[in-house]
Amino acid sequence: MRLEELFSRPGRLRIVLALLEHGSLNITRLVRLVRLSYKAVEKHLRALTRYGLVREHRLGRVRLLSLDMGKPEARLLRAFMREWRSLLKA
Repeated sequence: MRLEELFSRPGRLRIVLALLEHGSLNITRLVRLVRLSYKAVEKHLRALTRYGLVREHRLGRVRLLSLDMGKPEARLLRAFMREWRSLLKA
């Protein structure tokens, strides 16, 4: 996934921001936070998982989703968003 592909889709960006802010989330909580339909969130998560940015853990029937901070892209996004927020506060 190219960077512009990530940032050009508002729903995908909202999912990444929610995962950055909250860490691991189950899909129901994620749907509520980003205010998208379950189907739309699933679609974006498939793309983000395929790229390797999001990973899924299962605890029984519960799916927990989080950014894969082992990936340099995820760490870069986290650093970028921290810097962006600090600039907005200044």
